[in-house]
Amino acid sequence: MTESQKVVAEFWADGPRSESPPGHWNQLAHGLSRRDGHNLDDDVKLFFALNAALLDAGIAVWDSKRHYNYVRPISAIHFLYADQTIRGWGGPNRGTIDMPGRDWQPYQQQTFITPAFPEYLSGHSVFSAAAATALTLFTGTDRFFDGVTRTGQDIDGDGEEDLLGEFLFRAGKGFYEQGPNTDIVLRWPTLKDAADEAAYSRRYGGIHFQDGDLRGREQGRQVGQAAFAKAQQYWLPTP
Repeated sequence: MTESQKVVAEFWADGPRSESPPGHWNQLAHGLSRRDGHNLDDDVKLFFALNAALLDAGIAVWDSKRHYNYVRPISAIHFLYADQTIRGWGGPNRGTIDMPGRDWQPYQQQTFITPAFPEYLSGHSVFSAAAATALTLFTGTDRFFDGVTRTGQDIDGDGEEDLLGEFLFRAGKGFYEQGPNTDIVLRWPTLKDAADEAAYSRRYGGIHFQDGDLRGREQGRQVGQAAFAKAQQYWLPTP
């Protein structure tokens, strides 16, 4: 894994004792509210539509998980490659090494190696695609990073208000191991870019397979469209 891939995996992990993927998207939406000069009425509608989409995303993806009951990469690799030599992340600060397949582990916290529920579909992919779709439909634009809007928060801890659609991952501030060696900037020109990065971060981390990610994005977009259409009915004039 490159340092950039590790940073992406860590930034979007949203595991235990975090805001979780739905909370992460609510945090990002605060910046959109600030950019668009929302009043209370606007925010009530924005966060209602967003969280309706996130709630429905959770229902849809967990229904899929329980239906397919599909294996995680860690179980598949341990079973299929137990006695074969493979290359992978060797653990904190050990880099990429040769190891028996039975010793492979995802790039995750040592206290939370892999989620304890089925792989297919990817929750991150469904949540993120649903959120990005609902936010795009509400704001009327997919644009995210504009290089101007400040969010009013300093989540990355660099002493300045964060730019909308950007996160500065500072050198030496890795969560799972020492690193990165230099500052790495994550930037998302569009909401779809952010959602896609959140989705494939789970492949970087060894949590999901490609199919669980890609099919999850498809499901998330469908959920986002349906949830937003329903949410609008609560504020649009009735004929």
